[in-house]
Parts: sequence; structure tokens; C-alpha cells
Amino acid sequence: DIWIVEKSGGLAHRLSSPRGEELYARFSPDGSKIAFSGNYDDNNDVYVINSLGGYPERLTYHPGDDRVIDWHPDGQRILFSSARESGIQRLNQFFLYTPGKPIPEKLPIPYGVTGALSPDGKILAYTPSESEMSTWKRYRGGNAGEIWLFNLETLYAENITENDAVDGYPMWHSNTLYFLSNRGPENRQNIWAYDLTNKTMKQVTFFNQYDIHTPSSGPSDIVFNAGSQLYILNMETEQVQEVKIEVVTDLSSLKP
Repeated sequence: DIWIVEKSGGLAHRLSSPRGEELYARFSPDGSKIAFSGNYDDNNDVYVINSLGGYPERLTYHPGDDRVIDWHPDGQRILFSSARESGIQRLNQFFLYTPGKPIPEKLPIPYGVTGALSPDGKILAYTPSESEMSTWKRYRGGNAGEIWLFNLETLYAENITENDAVDGYPMWHSNTLYFLSNRGPENRQNIWAYDLTNKTMKQVTFFNQYDIHTPSSGPSDIVFNAGSQLYILNMETEQVQEVKIEVVTDLSSLKP
């Protein structure tokens, strides 16, 4: 289910409680809506719900699974990935949902799983494949994730990582691209930063007991989980703080 909580932590509130599963929740740029992949009818489709709660609106209806990736900076369109047209179930492609248009726009990129649009919406940082969710600890091989920059106007593509490590989950912040990688000495998934001007990289977090998973960025912070905890990384100070959450529920789902 989808829960929300203050960035400082505290009491969490549940927004959704249907039988289906919700995944990949993303706040809209103004914070008023949440896009997510919902499995309500035996299939993952793109939905959007008001941040204060309400009835979820279904946006896609294809039988292929649709994975919410990011909002377009315009706050109206939603980027998602799907294998609906790739011909190979494990290889996704990118689509852009536009309100009022029943058929999403397919982006001119061969394959892609995770990604993020630049603040001006002209460049997509993305990974053609994903192995972060696989049981391949410290994998080094041909399916290791690489981060590419794709210019949606000129159609120019550039691989900015070119490493045998697993790189993924790119996140924009001004002229810096944050991403997840296990290239460091810890052999753990940590957050790294790529300076788009100087084309230099540096390690930002240094977790050595647990891998970081599913990071997501906002205007000033990155939220991620490591082990069973949630953390926030301030992108200005690059300091990490744990978000301590309290969950109160009537446990009605446990009633026989």
C-alpha cells in the first residue's frame, strides 16, 4: 500500500488499502499528486492519486506491465517503462503518458528500464537493463546496468558510466546526476554523483553493511532504504539522516 509521512519522520498515514499491490510511487513536481503502478486487475498499470487521498485514476490499459518511472518536469505527463511492444518480456521500453491522449507516446530509445528526465525535459538519463532487483550480489557481467544520456531533440546518446559495476537509478539535481552503483571499495550499492560539466564522479554514501535500494529524488533530497531503514540524503550538504517512522494500524487484515 501507499503510505505518506513527513520528511522528518513521525506518524505515517496510509493512502491506499485495496487488495492489489502498489509500486514505484512518485510525487508530482508540485507534490499534489502521486503516480504509481497499481495491480488491481491482475496487471500493473499506471495510476494517479491525490496526495491527500481519494480514488485512484487509471491512466493505462494495456495488458503489458507498466512501471512508473518519473513525472515530466511539466507536472502533467508521466514517464513509464513497459515491455508491451519490445517483443521480449524482460526488456522494457520508455513511454510518455499525456493527459487526454489514450495512446502513450513511445520514446525513440531501443530499451530502457529506469531513468529520469532533466529539469528542462530535453535529456533522459536511463539504464537499458536492470539487475538491481535480481539476486546477483556484486554482479560483474554483460547485463550490468549502465547509465546513458539520451537527447530527445538531437537523438544523441552517450554512455557516461562504462564500468563493469552495476549502475542505475539516475537522479537529476541541477548540473549533477546522482545514481546508484556498487563500484566502490565496499562492494555495496551506494549513491554516487556525476558532475555533468567536469565529467567527474565521486562517491557520496559509504554504506558497507547493506546495499542501498530504490532511491528517489525530490527538489532537495534523495530518499532511499538500506536494510530495514529509510534515509534522506540532502543533496546540498550530502549529509544522510535516518527517517524514523511510526506506523499505527488496526491490523484488520489479520482478522480471520
